[in-house]
Amino acid sequence: MKTILSIVIFLSLFFVTEANTCKIFGNAGTYAGETIKLYTYSDYITLTKKVIAESLVDNEGYFTFIVECNKSFEAFIDLDVFVGYIIVEPGKEFKIVLPKKTIRRHEDIMNPFFKPFEFYIRIMNDDNTVTQAMKKFDALYENASKIIFKTPNHINPGLTEKEIQKIKDSTSYCNNQFFKNYKKYRLLKLRCDAVYKNKKAVIRKNFSNSDILFDNPAYNKLLKEDFGNILFETQGDTIFKLLAADVGWNMISRMLANTDLCQNQDFREYFLFINLYNEFYKNTIFKNKIIDVLYSAKKYIKNPHTLNAVNNFLENSSNLITGNKSLDFRLSDLNTYMHSLSDYRGKFVYLGFFSTESYTCKKDILLLKSLAEKKMKMLKIIIVFKENNIQTIKTFLKDVKTDDIIFLHGDDSNKIIEEYDVRAFPTYYLISPAGRLSVISAPGPSEDFESLYFKAKQDWKIKKIREKN
Repeated sequence: MKTILSIVIFLSLFFVTEANTCKIFGNAGTYAGETIKLYTYSDYITLTKKVIAESLVDNEGYFTFIVECNKSFEAFIDLDVFVGYIIVEPGKEFKIVLPKKTIRRHEDIMNPFFKPFEFYIRIMNDDNTVTQAMKKFDALYENASKIIFKTPNHINPGLTEKEIQKIKDSTSYCNNQFFKNYKKYRLLKLRCDAVYKNKKAVIRKNFSNSDILFDNPAYNKLLKEDFGNILFETQGDTIFKLLAADVGWNMISRMLANTDLCQNQDFREYFLFINLYNEFYKNTIFKNKIIDVLYSAKKYIKNPHTLNAVNNFLENSSNLITGNKSLDFRLSDLNTYMHSLSDYRGKFVYLGFFSTESYTCKKDILLLKSLAEKKMKMLKIIIVFKENNIQTIKTFLKDVKTDDIIFLHGDDSNKIIEEYDVRAFPTYYLISPAGRLSVISAPGPSEDFESLYFKAKQDWKIKKIREKN
């Protein structure tokens, strides 16, 4: 009897374990020998990527991901030129097909606004998947949008509802809760664009007192992009006064608790963060104030999902603000000597990020040479190349003979490029003698940088005199 009971318990545990995993496998011969990774978003506001599984593609092209899960969620494989999306489902096994490996074109490498081609991953062994339902829904949604907004100035509410009903009927076969939530908020987006004009009413009915769907892309995209500034639209005067008065998160939150949109604490915390996040990237005056408020929020926020999003934002986006300490690094020059940014404290540092493939960098390098030859005692010019090939950099610098500029090369990870949020080459920063960011996205040498530098130096000298007195 005990033996039978033990077998039953073992089998129960086995099937529970299997139900809490999703196996994704396939063959991608063009990626043989490489490690490919499966990601999800740590949160859907900052869109911080998180690795959930990885697999080495063997010599024959086979790979396998095993994902722990107890509910369906969106994941993706980032292949640089392509990004493939798949909905992970507990207890399922998916055989997938990936596109042939493609190297980014030269013009795409140099384009800071390049976006990869996004698609739903093809699943070979199962036609009844949430991924397939999402793909079908999105195609129907796009077609309906073309019909509804064919004449944008004369939108027909009846036609809108007719097209929405068609989409509902055509996708009613999928009862997965993740998909049903995705469908609900995508269709709400369509109604908001076509018919609904009262934003506050939409929020009260669909968000304020409903469960927060932290892991659903449609819910978060609508909340962030369509309603993510409504607190500043309706309560802006009060919020800006509170920010200017250096109050913390708790006081702003308590003020919003008295409004009709934010009486639920969990939603209030999340919605306030979204509004502050959007304002941070729109407004230059209150950036530091918003950072301070969000640091203070970490003591008060109760919901772990909201706290995770706040931490992601503070970690990824709050460093590059005027007045903050510059991010230190240690890189090698072309003669293998190591240099740290902190080695040059006491001087202004004109920090530039270069690529040997950039035409603008080629023009700027000669102007930087002329600037360096002026022997400005308080200024040090440091150029960091994204390339790690010393010979390539030396070929690029063949016409530049100066010891007054420090040329450094990147490492394999190019972490410093990411930390300084370099999206185009060249990108420049001016760093103060105290090691703080003085000017972000500083002008290039052809854009009257000298005038900016002399003003910054003058302001710094005045500040030092005042400190002494």
